Amino acid sequence: MTKAAQKNNQQMTPKVAAIVGGIAGALEITAAYPVEFTKVIMQLYSKYNNMGAINVMKYTVKKDGFFGLYKGYNLLLGAAVPKAYVRFGIFEYLKQNVFTTQSIINTTICGAIAGAVEGLVVHTPVENMKVKLIHDRFKNPPQFKNMFHGIYKVSTEQGFKGLSSGAFITMCKEGSNHAIRFPLFLGLQQTFSPYFNNNVLRDLITGGMTGVICVAINQPLDVLKTNLQGLNSHKYTGAVDCAKQIVRKEGYSGLYKGVKPRMARVAIEVSVTFASYNAIKETVLKYLDVAE
Repeated sequence: MTKAAQKNNQQMTPKVAAIVGGIAGALEITAAYPVEFTKVIMQLYSKYNNMGAINVMKYTVKKDGFFGLYKGYNLLLGAAVPKAYVRFGIFEYLKQNVFTTQSIINTTICGAIAGAVEGLVVHTPVENMKVKLIHDRFKNPPQFKNMFHGIYKVSTEQGFKGLSSGAFITMCKEGSNHAIRFPLFLGLQQTFSPYFNNNVLRDLITGGMTGVICVAINQPLDVLKTNLQGLNSHKYTGAVDCAKQIVRKEGYSGLYKGVKPRMARVAIEVSVTFASYNAIKETVLKYLDVAE
């Protein structure tokens, strides 16, 4: 490791990385949420999946206006900071204190652990409410008056289970997400660096490529998670039963419902998150240099 890299690692402490990651996470969810909304609807309803992502978005805007695409956004915006805080904070801590040798395997392990913890601590309760709020949006009539009414109703009627359904599959999904994303993004970033003079543009492009590849690999986990956390989750005894029912009714292609909007959503997520994270990190490191 070069002296410059060592100095950057010393300055970019897990706490600083977590704060920078939190800011990047807020930017990402604001940019990507309409596509996330569309993806969830397509995964929950076969008829909307058959309509295609663009038509679902048009239908939602016609029915509820443009901000209908942001149903449940406040919940995810509130969670964007802590989830990125946990992800980048744990990743940097593991990289600097546990798996200190730079290698693809160590980066993959750090990403997997950071993602699994993020999935359990932040994603599981937040995703349960997000999916239920979006699912309810297409019920006639809706059960929830607003986000707070939805949280109150789910927590009082379903208790802890209503906020913890699909915890294991969520950990698997997020663990695999970041086991793929961190090493793949860093590898693509290094490969494409000679061809870009602008680091932000480089990170946006390589981040988008990383997101598309990641979705192609673990889309079935996301479909299972969404169905296990929806309002009809009582129909399934677990992830295996959920997969069997989907395949029985819709074939194996059912495990790839919503793959196109999720590819778009994750491409936006990864590109915006990493590009903004690295740009903010450079600014912070320059500030720390001046402050010393």
